Amino acid sequence: MSERAERAAALVRPDVRELSLYSLDQVDARFKLDQNEAPWDLPRSLKREALARLASLAWSEYPDFHTDRLRRLIAEHHDWPMDGVLVSNGSSELLTTVLEAVVRPGQEVLICDPSFSPYRMFVARAAGVPLHLPPAPGLGLQTDELLVEIERDPTRPVILCTPNNPTGAAADPATVERIARSLDAALLLDNAYGEFCRHDYRPLVRANPNVILFRTLSKAWSLGGVRLGYLLAAPELVAQLIKVKLVYNVGHASAVIGEVALEHADRFPRRVAVVRARREQWAAMLREFDFEVFDSEANFLLARHARCSEIRDGLAAAGVLVRDVSRYPGLRNCMRIGIGAGPALRTTRQALAGMLASTSGGRT
Repeated sequence: MSERAERAAALVRPDVRELSLYSLDQVDARFKLDQNEAPWDLPRSLKREALARLASLAWSEYPDFHTDRLRRLIAEHHDWPMDGVLVSNGSSELLTTVLEAVVRPGQEVLICDPSFSPYRMFVARAAGVPLHLPPAPGLGLQTDELLVEIERDPTRPVILCTPNNPTGAAADPATVERIARSLDAALLLDNAYGEFCRHDYRPLVRANPNVILFRTLSKAWSLGGVRLGYLLAAPELVAQLIKVKLVYNVGHASAVIGEVALEHADRFPRRVAVVRARREQWAAMLREFDFEVFDSEANFLLARHARCSEIRDGLAAAGVLVRDVSRYPGLRNCMRIGIGAGPALRTTRQALAGMLASTSGGRT
């Protein structure tokens, strides 16, 4: 590193300098199954409605300070108090906002591995210290280990991703409630894939004022490119969190598109049902080629194969992108595969058949 680069880097906190850059190469492909996106775009009729509404607004004027109309629609959708809703430019922004509000400088934050890798960065932004619990056998939630850590110091916040990214595993509500009741700190429940999951964690938020539920419109609502996330929490807690939310953090375009989607919420459950049914088809297809496929409650599957890197590259050559997660703790030879529509399934099957003529000896 040059002297100039060293001087520039020295301006940044040491814990931030030690972070790795979170990035993903943007590659053109017919089927992008590497980012857990919806397999279908927003319906054209809703796009036209949103564009017409957006055109009628004065773009020279700032948006609603707290995005109250969108908050109200989210509250109605979940039968939740509007004062218990916060909206943001993606749920990741909300996670960082909450951590900055609840983490004391130098305080540990408990995270169960493997999990969404940017959590480390989110905690660092809050000047906290991430404490990662190692993966459990079978990649389920490390309930006993987590409870032991909580008993040692119950004042440390916990980030719990359920359904988990990248495993797809979901914690049962009774276990989550046990964790919440053991804590004298915030439980940040990242529920980005909640629509695809059989568990409903919203009653836990009503019963436990330390539980904060994070959701997104990126997945089930086909709005990944719009960047809209929200949280549900006790109104008394949101009254404090809203003080540190970034000002004007959701622009006219995102707010209007989110409003139109929620006004037509009845259009989306069928899409979710199709993805859940396709999930079983994808799992069965992968097992035909001797993948170890983990149970998933999300819109993706975690699959293991001894020839992981070769398969990833072969699928990319066939126009199918999957996410290699083999460097995550406990995920050697694993890839994460988004649930694509029928053409993606057929193309993937054909590509795998060409690569894996024999189905013996694939697992590790």
